[in-house]
Amino acid sequence: MKFASLFQPLKINSLMIPNRIISAPMNEALNNKRVRCGAGILIAGCGGVDLPNAWFDPGYLFAKAQIQNTRQWLNFMRQGGSAVSLEVMHMGSVGRGAHPDDVLWGSTDGVNAYGNRVKAMTPAEMDQTSAAFAQTCRDAKELGFDMVMLHFAHGWLPAQFLSPALNHRTDDYGGCLENRMKFPLAIIKAVREAVGPDYPVDLRISAKEWIDGGIDLNEVLIFLKQAEPYLDMVNVSAGQDMDKQGNIHMATSTLEPHGVNRQLARAIKQTLTIPVAVVGAILTPQEAAAVIEEQDADLVVLGRALLADEDWIHKAEAGRDADIVPCLRCGSCMHWTTDRRDHGCSVNPAYMNGSWMSSECLPVKIRKQVVVIGGGPAGMKAALTADRRGHQVTLLEQNSSLGGALTIFNQEPHKLDLRRYRDYLIEQIAKSGVNVRLNTKATPELVKNLNPDHLILALGGKWAIPPIPGIERGLTPAQAYTNPIPNGKSVAILGGGAIGCELALKFAETGCPVVLIEQGSELHRGENLLVGLALDEHLKRCENLKILRETCCLKVNSEHIVVEKTVVLMSIPADILIICTGIEPLSEEADRFYGITCHTWKIGDVKRPGNIKAATLDGWMAGSQD
Repeated sequence: MKFASLFQPLKINSLMIPNRIISAPMNEALNNKRVRCGAGILIAGCGGVDLPNAWFDPGYLFAKAQIQNTRQWLNFMRQGGSAVSLEVMHMGSVGRGAHPDDVLWGSTDGVNAYGNRVKAMTPAEMDQTSAAFAQTCRDAKELGFDMVMLHFAHGWLPAQFLSPALNHRTDDYGGCLENRMKFPLAIIKAVREAVGPDYPVDLRISAKEWIDGGIDLNEVLIFLKQAEPYLDMVNVSAGQDMDKQGNIHMATSTLEPHGVNRQLARAIKQTLTIPVAVVGAILTPQEAAAVIEEQDADLVVLGRALLADEDWIHKAEAGRDADIVPCLRCGSCMHWTTDRRDHGCSVNPAYMNGSWMSSECLPVKIRKQVVVIGGGPAGMKAALTADRRGHQVTLLEQNSSLGGALTIFNQEPHKLDLRRYRDYLIEQIAKSGVNVRLNTKATPELVKNLNPDHLILALGGKWAIPPIPGIERGLTPAQAYTNPIPNGKSVAILGGGAIGCELALKFAETGCPVVLIEQGSELHRGENLLVGLALDEHLKRCENLKILRETCCLKVNSEHIVVEKTVVLMSIPADILIICTGIEPLSEEADRFYGITCHTWKIGDVKRPGNIKAATLDGWMAGSQD
C-alpha cells in the first residue's frame, strides 16, 4: 500500500480504530459522503455543555426535547463505520450568540467584543461548570458516542483560564501556571470520574495561541503532563477562533507553509506517552504519512482537505493521490471570511450547495457535442464536468499549454496550493476523454465546423492598463511573476488589490525596496477576510515596503513615477513599475461566437473577473447541462 502508515490500526484506551486519520469537526452542510469518508474517527462538532451561553445553538443535546434528534444525528454520523467523537465545549466570555443583557462567565471581568458583560467565575461556578462537562461526557457515553473530545483550544473557556493573555485574575486561579491550570484540570478530572477508566477521552489544545502574551509551549507541556493521567489522547492545534488575528493561524492561508503545527505536535509527543494527533494544513497523503513516519504525531486530523475532496481518504487508500482535489486554503468554507456573502468551497462547488447540486456527475441520456474555448480553470472545469456526464467535448486553447492565468505561478512559494490545483485539473483532463487542441486560436468559422450543441466561452480577460502618460514601460502582473527582477531594484506597484499586495510582498521579501500605491483607502478590497488579514500581517513585517493609500499616479518617467496624495505631488523611485489595476473581460471577442448555437455560456473572467471559486462554479454549471 502506497501510504501504509496512514492505514495502520491504533488502540485508544478501549477503542480500536482502523486507521490514523481523523475528520475534524465540520458540521456545516454535512452530507452522506462526508460521514462515509473513511476516517478512523469522525468528530461531531460543538456539543455545548448544559449551561447558559455554552454554545450558539439553544438546547442541550441530551435534553429530553433534543435527545431524539441527537440520536438520529449520531446514527447518521456512524453510517460510514467511523468511530464518532463528540466535541464538548463552553464558549465562556466570547459568547457572541448571547442576549445583549446576558452576563457571561469567563476567567476575568470585562466586556467582550460583542458588548456583553463578562463576569469572573467564582469557585462555585467553576465547580458547576466542571460538573456540566462531566455530565455531558457521561450522557455522550450513554447515548453511544465512541469517545469525547474536550475542547480546551482556540480561546474557549478552559483556554481563557490557561492563557496569561486572557486570565488576569489575582486570586488562586490566576497568575502562575499552577493557578491558571487549576480549573481546566478540575474539568478533566471530573470528566474522567464521570465516564470511568475505559472510555476514551481526547483533549484539543492550542499549543501556540498566536496572540500577544499567549501561553507558551513550555507551559502547555507542563499542563498536558499534569492532565495526562486522565486523558487518552491529545489533539494539537493552534491559534484562536473568535479572535480573528489568531484565527488566521488556526485555519491558515496559503501564505503559511503546510503542516504548520508539526513541530508543536512533535514536542508534545516527545513529552507524553499517550497518542497525539495534529491538525493544521496537512493537505496531501504524502504530508499526512510523513507526520506518522517521522514521529511528529500518531494521528492526523483533516479539515478543509475533506471539504475540497470528500473522497480524499478513499483515494489515498487506493494510491490515487493524483486524483485528490487540492484544497486552496482560501478560507471561503468559513462563513466569517465573507460575512456569509460567498460561503462555500473554491474547488468543491457542491459544498453549501448540496440542496440542489449533486457532487456526482449523473450520466446524460443523449450525448451531445460540447465545445469549450479557453483552457483556464473555468474552461477545464467545464470540460471535465461535461465529459464526466458523457458528452463529447472539444477544448480549444490558443496557447501551448493549459492553465490560463494560473500558468504564471510556476515559481511562487505562496502559490503552491494554486499550482497544485492547476496541475490537478491538467492531469484530470489528460485522463479524460476531452479532445484538447492546443495552439489553436478559436474563430467563429472553426467553431461552426465543429457543430457544437453547447458552446462554452472561457476566454478569460486581459490586464487593464490605465491611461497614464508613460505607462507603457510598466509590467503586467503576468510579466512580473514570470520575468526575473534583479534584487535591490526599486519597485513601484500601482493597485492595492489582492494581486498588488501579493506582488508587493513577493518583491519586498526578496529585498527590493517597494512602494505600493492604492487610489482608494482600502487594500485587497474584494478579497475575503482570512486572506486579507494574512496579507496585512505579512506586509507589516516588511521594513522595505511603503504603502500609499488615496494616492493617484499622474505620470511615469524613465526611473520614477509622479503621484499625487492629498494635493501633494511626490516623485517615487521606480526602476520597475508593475500595473495591478484589474482585469478587463474579453467580452467583445467572446460575443463574436454567439449565434452558432443557442446554448452558449460565458464563464469565468470573460463573464465577470473573479476568483477560482467563481470560475469553478461557473465551469460546473456550464458543463453539467443536458
